[in-house]
Amino acid sequence: MKWLDDIETAQSEGFDDLDGRVDVPGQALAESRHWARTLFAQGKSPYDAARPVRRLVHHATKAAPDFLRHEYDVDDLHLSIVEGRSFVLVIVSRGSLDVLALPENERVGAITRVAATLFHPVCVSGGICFRFPERIEEGTFFSTNPDLDPRLLGAWQDRLDAGIRGGELVFLAYKRLPWMAGFADPFAWLREGERIDRKPRFRFPFRRSGPKRKHR
Repeated sequence: MKWLDDIETAQSEGFDDLDGRVDVPGQALAESRHWARTLFAQGKSPYDAARPVRRLVHHATKAAPDFLRHEYDVDDLHLSIVEGRSFVLVIVSRGSLDVLALPENERVGAITRVAATLFHPVCVSGGICFRFPERIEEGTFFSTNPDLDPRLLGAWQDRLDAGIRGGELVFLAYKRLPWMAGFADPFAWLREGERIDRKPRFRFPFRRSGPKRKHR
């Protein structure tokens, strides 16, 4: 749950509204636009010119890395997209879709329809293939390919994760570049020429890590 914990830390530290794009260096903005086109279905991107979007930024501190946040509406869904350098977390507001308020036999269908609406057809053609558990409830995690380590993805569409957190439906997509080993430093993204003195780490986002091994 490291990435989700990082987002909560950033939220407690505060996000600043972006009146323009001066707080986002050109390379980071280009990356964000690229992944928006890559991940989302046509017309569903936070950079869709016809869609009003509130954008916010959290610049890296020693406690939390760089994040962009996009808040906007798609059809009847209110979305909050938190974007780090290596992942995109899509949060569907509970006020616009309360999955847990639905009858149990309707929850899987609702999640599948939302995923098919939001994400690029390269991922969802032929239907979303989440490996759903028997019950969808608070804290449930599921994935299209849970056995594949995100660090070994050949492309982002090889694994899409989702779950219920705080009563809200969330999706997690990895910004996976096939020619790059691992993920880029999340603490050095939104300030050109600057970085926070933190060693980049990877954690599975929905699982707490166990005790650290002692080095001899």
